[in-house]
Amino acid sequence: MKYLTTLAKKVGKDRFDAEVAKVIKGRDIAPRAPRQRCATAAKRLTKARAPKLITALVGHD
Repeated sequence: MKYLTTLAKKVGKDRFDAEVAKVIKGRDIAPRAPRQRCATAAKRLTKARAPKLITALVGHD
């Protein structure tokens, strides 16, 4: 999870939010709240969704 939070800092909140929206689409996971940290939002991801988000943020879709 630490890698995901470090990656989120590098890509910025806007891109993080956009990629999270794609990854959680159709799932029962809430997106990041406006004043919520990316690390807190990342903790809500399932073990299956976190690697998909990392791949999307790195750019290897």
